[in-house]
Amino acid sequence: MADFPGKKLFSIKTVCIVTGASRGIGRSIVVSFASKFPPGSLVIALARDLEQLAVTKTLSTKASTGVPCVTHLFDQGLLDQHKYNALLKDCLQGRVASEFQQAMIVHNAGSVGSEFCLNLTNVAQVSHYLDVNVAGLVALNAQFMQMFKDVPSKVVVNITSLSAVQPMASWGLYCSGKAFRDMFMRTLALEQPDFRVLNYAPGPVDTNMFHKEGLQETKAEDHLEALRAMEKCLLSPETTVNRLIAILEKNVFESGAHIDYFDDQ
Repeated sequence: MADFPGKKLFSIKTVCIVTGASRGIGRSIVVSFASKFPPGSLVIALARDLEQLAVTKTLSTKASTGVPCVTHLFDQGLLDQHKYNALLKDCLQGRVASEFQQAMIVHNAGSVGSEFCLNLTNVAQVSHYLDVNVAGLVALNAQFMQMFKDVPSKVVVNITSLSAVQPMASWGLYCSGKAFRDMFMRTLALEQPDFRVLNYAPGPVDTNMFHKEGLQETKAEDHLEALRAMEKCLLSPETTVNRLIAILEKNVFESGAHIDYFDDQ
């Protein structure tokens, strides 16, 4: 059954996988989505920090007692084939794909990695960045597609950025990684017309990534000044996730589209 625009994506029994779910936007997605899905659904929270994942699980359980939250240690940059092959089956904890009417994945995990293009001479660092932000996403997404290929409704959400379409000095890897992910999702939408695919840019958000990798590590002075100006008007994770929920609930976007928080509704 094709998942056509207008279908109510939060009204059916869903298994939803969220990467980078230990804090910030990812945590808010887990908690807010769990409160929207019907009982019997399942939210799977993936991240590198088990302690913070436990906090996410507690908040999710409080938000919806009828939608369990499974947490699993996952480093998207460690490209171990066996671990990728086993990950989603392990996360289902005995449940099977056929139990669900819908499968959804939200690709939120990522990093900034500020450096001028001229200085990107460390092959290991460049390779690791691409593993985390590009190769790992591609591999996990393919595992998701294989595992849930027979589920009637499939939804893929990529958390993107203005940097996917606008170059930013000293963020060459970040901009390129986001651009790759956007185009990959557009290609996925073309290949799989029965999927709903969305690139969502959440705007400037009050997260650890903004303050640490953004303000503390950005090397281009003009770019840093722009970030400092944004600091005065940051969105909360909950605010931008509510906008994402509204887009998905309305479900009239073109599959593969790039939609920004600030775009007209």
